[in-house]
Amino acid sequence: MRVTRYFEDLNTLHVGTERPRSYYVPFGTAKDIFTSAREDSDRFGLLNGEWSFNYYKSIERVPETAVSPELTLERNNKVSVPSTWQSTGYDQVMYTNIEYPFAIDPPYIPKENPCGVYSRDFAVPNAWDGFKKYIVFEGVDSCFYLYINGRQIGYSQVSHMTSEFDITDALRDGTNRITVIVMKWCEGSYLEDQDKFRYSGIFRDVYLLGRPKGHLRDYEIRTELADDYRTAKVTFNIDAINPEDAVITVTDPDGHDVGCVRPDSEGHAELTVNSPILWNAEAPELYSVLIDCSGEYIGEKIGIRSVKIENGLFKFNGRVIKLKGVNRHDSDPYTGCVTDMEHMLRDLTLMKRHNINAIRTSHYPNDPRFLQLCDKYGFYVVDEADIESHGMGWDGSEWSRLMNEPQWAESVLDRIRLMVERDKNRQCVILWSMGNESGYGPNMEHAMLWTKERDSTRYTHYEGAPCYNELDDPNKLGFISESDVYSRMYAHPSYCKSYCESENATRPFMLCEYCHAMGNGPGDLKEYWDVIYSHPNFFGAFVWEWCDHAFYAGDAENGMPKFYYGGDSGEHPHSDNFCVDGLVSPDRKPHQGLKELKAIIQPARVEVINLEKGEFRITNLFDFIFLSRFECKWELTCNGEVVQSGSLGALAIPAHSSRDITVDYTIPESGRSYIRFSFIQLGIGELTVEGEEMAFAQFELPVKPACIAAALPTAALEVEENDSRVQIQGDGFSHVFDKARATFRQLTFGGEKMFASAMQFNIWRAPIDNERFDKERWYEKGYNRQTVRVYSTNVDITLGYCVIEQDIALVTHSRVPVVRAKVRWTVNRAGDVSLHTDAVLSDGAPFLPRFGVRVMLDKAYNSVDYFGYGPSESYIDKHLSQWRGRFNKKVDDMAVDYIRPQDNGNRYDTEFAAITTAKGNGLVICGGRFDFSALPYTQEDIERAAHNYELAPCGKTVLCIDSMQSGVGSHSCGPDLADKYRLKGEFDFDFTLRYKKADEDTLAVADRTYKSNDSDGYKQLEF
Repeated sequence: MRVTRYFEDLNTLHVGTERPRSYYVPFGTAKDIFTSAREDSDRFGLLNGEWSFNYYKSIERVPETAVSPELTLERNNKVSVPSTWQSTGYDQVMYTNIEYPFAIDPPYIPKENPCGVYSRDFAVPNAWDGFKKYIVFEGVDSCFYLYINGRQIGYSQVSHMTSEFDITDALRDGTNRITVIVMKWCEGSYLEDQDKFRYSGIFRDVYLLGRPKGHLRDYEIRTELADDYRTAKVTFNIDAINPEDAVITVTDPDGHDVGCVRPDSEGHAELTVNSPILWNAEAPELYSVLIDCSGEYIGEKIGIRSVKIENGLFKFNGRVIKLKGVNRHDSDPYTGCVTDMEHMLRDLTLMKRHNINAIRTSHYPNDPRFLQLCDKYGFYVVDEADIESHGMGWDGSEWSRLMNEPQWAESVLDRIRLMVERDKNRQCVILWSMGNESGYGPNMEHAMLWTKERDSTRYTHYEGAPCYNELDDPNKLGFISESDVYSRMYAHPSYCKSYCESENATRPFMLCEYCHAMGNGPGDLKEYWDVIYSHPNFFGAFVWEWCDHAFYAGDAENGMPKFYYGGDSGEHPHSDNFCVDGLVSPDRKPHQGLKELKAIIQPARVEVINLEKGEFRITNLFDFIFLSRFECKWELTCNGEVVQSGSLGALAIPAHSSRDITVDYTIPESGRSYIRFSFIQLGIGELTVEGEEMAFAQFELPVKPACIAAALPTAALEVEENDSRVQIQGDGFSHVFDKARATFRQLTFGGEKMFASAMQFNIWRAPIDNERFDKERWYEKGYNRQTVRVYSTNVDITLGYCVIEQDIALVTHSRVPVVRAKVRWTVNRAGDVSLHTDAVLSDGAPFLPRFGVRVMLDKAYNSVDYFGYGPSESYIDKHLSQWRGRFNKKVDDMAVDYIRPQDNGNRYDTEFAAITTAKGNGLVICGGRFDFSALPYTQEDIERAAHNYELAPCGKTVLCIDSMQSGVGSHSCGPDLADKYRLKGEFDFDFTLRYKKADEDTLAVADRTYKSNDSDGYKQLEF
């Protein structure tokens, strides 16, 4: 089919489209306008639904008859609108992060450029006779040609923005035919190189509007607060042929009339609001604005608020605030990038329930209704233009090329202008973001200046704006861009601190991306928030990112959903599982990383003043509202059991304020004792759940450790030793030590063999996604194939104890030893086995993933009882969402599911753990603090599996006991793992293994201490 090649023409971005305007839907009546959905409007005609569809490899293959109104539409080739054609079985699903999936030859795109031809018939309501008729496309990827009744109406691009056409003259009485030819690529695709699956088609709503002639075209509503915040001026600018005919009525959030105004002949009107009720994300109070003009009504909800930067501080309604944000893509595992109202509301509900108050629309404007929801429910929004040209630098060429070449200037400005005009009335929008990862140049600078001139009520943001920052001398700081805030991605916390403390840091600081939430992570959230809370000019940060991107590919044989990521469809290029980097799963199940974020950004802080007296300080970290939204409960536990509890009620502590409180409790005489505060949601608010815990704090009380005295058996140890093993027998037990392994082959109690295979030293873990750089160094050093080299062995029996001491190293072929250690195993007459290890990592070796021992148990040992952090997994840098207590779980429930399997289920800083059968007999680990995991998979099983549904239980219980595991960090995209979370240098390791009988309590076994007995004896047998 022959069409004008607008899709490669930088001088023609839109043909036949209306000038951009703010988002609204007119109604023919004012009745229920503020409670009705847009579908309820008699001036709105939704064209969603089944459309005829044909897919072609290129537009040249489309027959000329495809747009004919006489063409009989095929009944079988149907797709839903909105949808993407990749989600409906056409074309190839493709995920790429940076690389363009076509040759870098702007503005040209591949000649084989797939396209989809959409057609359907529709009728215009008779009630619209004499009206102007418009058709609105809210999102089409990447460009499209529009035909009505065979007549070409126009062309448009910019995938995530609105295109509106006047189709009045092309319509006829009765049935009309609409045909839309959508192309996969256009020259605009060079500006849409976002980190996402590359979907194509009509993916947002399509609808008709019937409007009277001379109707209002556009309007803008601005609010301005007086310096004392006692009054507000609301300004209206109406764009209509006769704006003075408009009547604007304003009602406050409580339903009281505020005033009624008429614009002047220039469309300008002002209204003063006394004692305004202000909007913020914590209390999103909205005024209702009804515009009556030219026979139609428009209902608008507005918030009265102010955004100011003063003395380098970002202030909202006069207060320094903190943006506790996430980056959000349009992503659904079943529909691709199609997101309906239910989907959007589900996302916002999860965010609100996890203390998130801000969203960056990465990296394009979201559905316009999403921003209305943010207004309604309270979220600050960084609204980002549909601009990213990350792939321009992929082949070594200039990343900033499209920002420097004059012929691209209008394309850049067009995308920003479309966003600003559409969303200018959304009070949730506090920053206009110029786009993402596109370099910098005069095209971006000019667009930013246009934005400032167009809208003085908000500020601008662009992370790519250049800044000279000499951190070796933080006082030397110079800016050369017009961006109002200084924004960075994945900067180290120390970098953030240095900037914030610089004397010349005149602009507030923000991390538009940080803490890459890929797989088992992120693990460095607290380090950032320590800096954010301690520096008023650091006003917020946005985790990358909200959800895992993956698409549903059916169920596996085991019933698990198959979520596919990059490369699973055989596409090239692709970026593997780099899209699986969210705080929630594709189907919106919260990951542990989201729970960690919730705990770290929670709205209440509790600090100790005096534990003995029960004195604490509670601080309200909200920016505007009282802490009385929650009931503060407390409970005191001893050895995991609640022994005292109470409530402090709803604490009326103002925002940014503290109150000292006293809790009347009695400290136990012994045992593991903790007090835990819990802030419980009161009432059912917007998107919140009554009774849900929104914040907590826990403190260990000063209590003497438990001590349960016991006598050792009197029977002497029998020790047999040869060149390969040491066998130690006593009253009811028989253990075999393997000299070459430097560990035990078997522990036997009462004839019950505990091990399914021999114990071994272990430094490897199935690499987590955030170790994608570190693991290459580990592989190079052979960390995944280490074995034990024993240099010396000494066996000694004295006073009833068998002590085995060895000098060992962990070695592999072609490499120098990684770890050297002195190992001391001790067996007492009760059969307890204790390990003490002094180890040192070789100079220049990368830090260790872990250090400990691993042993396979029979799968009958499937119950876990432990005291430590729980109830879910925890690591040295990811445990603040957990609390210390006693937890009971099945081995299967100890595992944490990640789409790409990786190390999981660790329990950090544990005091004791029992691994038992259903009857209750098994092993207890005690004698110091340790990390441990008990999983139905080996680390090798996990590492081999590319997807979670491919991971099958190994038929054993895999027990790992570690001195520690290194942290998880966020190094897949963020800074290196902090030194304090790395296992390196010199370290020691202690633990004890004890047998637990079925009728014994784990606590009693773990806390057992033996009386000394000088008459202890032994029997040495010679071979």
